[in-house]
Amino acid sequence: MYHYESETYIEVSRKFMEACAWLDSLGIEYSRTRVGSYGKIFGALAKCQQAGTLETFYNEHSFESWVNAAHEVAEIIRIYEGLGEQSVPSLNVRLKNAIKGQELYVLDSENRSGRDFSFELSTAAKFVSAGLTVDFGHDADLKVKIDDFTLFVECKRLKSTKKIQKRIKEGLKQLHKRYVESEQPSNARGLLALSIGKTINATLGLLEGSNYKDLGNKAASHNRAFGEKYKSYWQEKSDRRTLGVAIFLDTPGIITPEKQLVTCHEVTINNSSPANTPENMLLNKIFYHVFQKRT
Repeated sequence: MYHYESETYIEVSRKFMEACAWLDSLGIEYSRTRVGSYGKIFGALAKCQQAGTLETFYNEHSFESWVNAAHEVAEIIRIYEGLGEQSVPSLNVRLKNAIKGQELYVLDSENRSGRDFSFELSTAAKFVSAGLTVDFGHDADLKVKIDDFTLFVECKRLKSTKKIQKRIKEGLKQLHKRYVESEQPSNARGLLALSIGKTINATLGLLEGSNYKDLGNKAASHNRAFGEKYKSYWQEKSDRRTLGVAIFLDTPGIITPEKQLVTCHEVTINNSSPANTPENMLLNKIFYHVFQKRT
């Protein structure tokens, strides 16, 4: 199921400024970070749209810079809309880390970066939006209470095709460690969340589609192809407590007939546990109640 929403630059800028005000209320200085840069770009974009002078904006800002800003702003708004009512010190630490790093996505290195933390937080936002409680103070990227289980989520932003297998194995190993060290290992379950955008679209080019549905289908096809190629790593000899993998693709796109910029956010799941098992039913529940919501 795809969700489509069309908003003006003015409306997106308003939402983004609300997110910035939230950071400010938490005592997080963002103005000198990449987030502050995005705010300036979108503020100028909204002002020009309001005045009917978008050509002025396009003449003063490179196409790459404002597409980059749109891509990043979409994730920050998702984080705010999901976590805006949360206020705990452990979340603040992660937020401070999330806004660090290079302004431009294409300059992000393979080392640990702010975008790794923002991926964790945007994933957490989905669980919180579904009415679940996330423990931000645990060693796991996410610790979530769901039904009678403790769900551990390890989030990996894949940045190099050469290291995909290694990163998947690292994540699965981390999940196993979480189970063993949990208070009730038999009630521990796990999910590996993989962001594949950097391996699919390292230059942050535009995914093209003739309409929203076509664009959604193309994004979904990238996720399915990734799952088919690498599923053996999480399906063979997997700890039964590992439910499966959530595959995320975030990329800018364009509806070609209207030349309309779109920020695509696609989530697909691929199971580790056999069909019709309690673990598989839990995975499906998470998919429909957490990942199918518009966050």
